[in-house]
Amino acid sequence: MIKIVFIVGLILVGLLAVKFVDEKMQKKIAIVFVALVAVAVLSLVVSELIR
Repeated sequence: MIKIVFIVGLILVGLLAVKFVDEKMQKKIAIVFVALVAVAVLSLVVSELIR
């Protein structure tokens, strides 16, 4: 449960960060953000499968 709250928190922080930068940086941040979310989801799935 804490992992899910942490992931949602990261998403909210990322959305707020994207709000305050220009469009060129938004694209770069969005790509990095999607990659981080994918890694977080994959690590969550792997950790659950290992258990």
